[in-house]
Amino acid sequence: MDTVRFICVAVMVLVHAHLMLVADKYYVIAETSGFFKITDQLMFIGLFITTLPMIAGYVFRMGGEYEFQGTVKLAILLSFLGFFMNVVTWGVDYLFSWNILQFISLSLVVIAILTKFVPVSGVFLLSLVTIFGAELLRGFLFAFSDNYLVTIFVGATDGSAYWAFFPWFGIVGIGFLFAHYQLKFKNSGPFRISAALVGVVLVAAAFFRDKTGPELDQFPVWSPTIFQPETWLILVVIGFSLVLLVFGNTFFNKVRHSKYGIINSYSRGILWIYIAQMFVGYKLSLWIKSLSPTDEPSLVYFSFIIFMFGFSWLVGVLSIKLLQEKKMVISLRKTNE
Repeated sequence: MDTVRFICVAVMVLVHAHLMLVADKYYVIAETSGFFKITDQLMFIGLFITTLPMIAGYVFRMGGEYEFQGTVKLAILLSFLGFFMNVVTWGVDYLFSWNILQFISLSLVVIAILTKFVPVSGVFLLSLVTIFGAELLRGFLFAFSDNYLVTIFVGATDGSAYWAFFPWFGIVGIGFLFAHYQLKFKNSGPFRISAALVGVVLVAAAFFRDKTGPELDQFPVWSPTIFQPETWLILVVIGFSLVLLVFGNTFFNKVRHSKYGIINSYSRGILWIYIAQMFVGYKLSLWIKSLSPTDEPSLVYFSFIIFMFGFSWLVGVLSIKLLQEKKMVISLRKTNE
């Protein structure tokens, strides 16, 4: 799964770096920009980013430690980091903006509660409810979108809340279930074939409807068409993610990667790469745009992209050396005592 995580994180770094540089500080891309058409044509690669919540659910289940108290502590940490990132990156006015770390925190706590009191089928049921009930619920609750709790559950149109619980919890839930049944069926051939077939059917249905990815809305790019999507987009994300996870489990499951290589570093350092590249990328892009225009391909543009890839690699390496290895040493010492 390291290879799949690497691909998704690499695409995340690329997309964020691209949009930070070619859009203005409000993430608006002018139609006259030399990057507008290419951005529109490549919107489908955003599917790799929307796979990350499914990977979060998958890793959560594979870790095997999803008891309630431990999950709450993890959720508090992730939420704190999310709100902290908001302040240092965009300022105090954006302190309570709802983003992916806060959303993942809430989703993991909900899964921990469900699995404590009901069978794992409860996660499946709630996933279906959030996916297929989102559009209906938005119709009822958008009139109250000035309420913070409402925006957490259905989103907002002003860009203050991304990754609403409805429908995105369904992605995390399906990732959790994929890992659960992978363990139950020992990653057997029939299990992988079944999951892949479901994924292919969902993607094929979207392809024949000419609905293979989110549409570009330049006012702003991070628009409700992406974060409060129609149901079909969520189904495409699920189908694409299932195919990607099966692909990784089948062809790269036993591949060993260099400890500090880019694949392992990106895979193991997802959290810290996300936070660091948002802060550094955003601040650096503002400085670059203050010096010269960035509405056409240039050496500055490609240099920025390459720098962000290298910087993210460094963050991943440091997260392994300073956090994961140190944690392992502490654990070994406690065991020896």
